[in-house]
Amino acid sequence: MAKSAVKPTRMITVFAGNDVEAVNEARGMMQPFPPSSPSMALFKNGELVHMVERHHIEGRTAEMIAGNLLSAFEEHCK
Repeated sequence: MAKSAVKPTRMITVFAGNDVEAVNEARGMMQPFPPSSPSMALFKNGELVHMVERHHIEGRTAEMIAGNLLSAFEEHCK
């Protein structure tokens, strides 16, 4: 599997049901996208620049999901 030469400077994970306050804050930052679990979001300078919702994950291989993120990293993490 290919790896990106560029990556986000910080990665943060929140799990729905475990840390309600953190999940609510994350969901607020991901608007206008509705809550979706699982999901992944990429922010640049505090702005949402890429969103991977459940329907982008379910039924896809790990390689397909990684390719989606790789493209987002290449575009936004320069």
